[in-house]
Amino acid sequence: MRILKTKLILSFFILFIVLLTVGNKFKWQIYQKLPNYLKSIILIATNNKNYFNLMNDYNVVFLPDTQKIKISFEKINLINEQDSIGYKGFFLDVFKENILITTKKGNFFKVKIKNLDKIKNTEIKKLSSSKAFEEVLDIFILDNKIYVSSFTTIDQCKYLNIHSAIIDQNLDFILFKKFKECGKETIRGGRIQEFYFEGNRGLLITTGDLKKDFPNQLPQDQNSIFGKVLFINLDTKDYFIYSKGHRNSQGLAVKADIILSSEHGPKGGDELNKISINKNYGWPNASYGLSYDNKREYLASHMANGYEEPLYTFVPSIGISEIIFLPDVFHERWKNNILITSLSDKSIYRVKFRDKNFNRILYLEKIFVGERIRDIKYINERKIIILALEDTGSLGIMRINDKQ
Repeated sequence: MRILKTKLILSFFILFIVLLTVGNKFKWQIYQKLPNYLKSIILIATNNKNYFNLMNDYNVVFLPDTQKIKISFEKINLINEQDSIGYKGFFLDVFKENILITTKKGNFFKVKIKNLDKIKNTEIKKLSSSKAFEEVLDIFILDNKIYVSSFTTIDQCKYLNIHSAIIDQNLDFILFKKFKECGKETIRGGRIQEFYFEGNRGLLITTGDLKKDFPNQLPQDQNSIFGKVLFINLDTKDYFIYSKGHRNSQGLAVKADIILSSEHGPKGGDELNKISINKNYGWPNASYGLSYDNKREYLASHMANGYEEPLYTFVPSIGISEIIFLPDVFHERWKNNILITSLSDKSIYRVKFRDKNFNRILYLEKIFVGERIRDIKYINERKIIILALEDTGSLGIMRINDKQ
């Protein structure tokens, strides 16, 4: 009996070491095959949040498996540059046969899409830029131009800017739009999408409130740009407030006249919102989250207090990030879907809507990836989903598994 106990303890110890040392891909494959009592021991011994995610077998799936189809997943290490919060954060967009990549510090690269079929031989080429950016918030490609949202600090004020450049080997940036309002704290948001308003072509851009844990009333102030979704006319560069009452919109997706935005809540309360003109989404008065310092309470019901209810609220928060509409042609079983990425949750949420109006969510499927996801794009010609993975600075590649 004593020998048996010794062997069991030794087995647990060896398994524990293996799970700590192997990569995430093999870790969760091993972990999910273990009996529940072993999972519990590992969870207690490591006190590791990732194991909690992996243990939740009823609410999370692991690539290549999803509920409806199989999705293969590969990673290419590309970025070694750390951002201001210690991650290798970067942004993505697609231009013709290339993926354009921009780090938060404003270094620009490109990767040929055709090279994604040869993971080991994928090359990244750096592009020269005429502009040094303090911190990039997002990039967006329209026609043959790249638009970059960022901020600049002048005399203790931070100003939101948008620069543009014709896409070439040398990116010669010019100032497209500079906002004059002084921000005393870190500028957040900055997601950009194309949008047509009353026949006028323009850009939508998100902005956050200025204080992470101590909200002010700027998102409710019609004279402030902060805590808003703004529309900027591409020709005149004039702008107006499209919607207000936002905390920190880290995701923005447009499909014809439908606008969806993902928004960080406080402690709990990340939101998915359908954006309509002149609507108020409640921050900082209404939220399903809690204050970080327990010094304030938020109105729970948005509707009862004259605000727009979110389509969905994540409690607890997932560190919500970029979102995309997934084209119906991606797969017959993934129609009327959007994909929501997350930072702290290190997962993708596949959101199934009832119809093409995107008014009612039927269900969410959590797909564990294992890294913070800063950005996501879809390459239509190849039916490939690409991810900006900022723990390792890797490009994630998701495609339909042909072997299913």
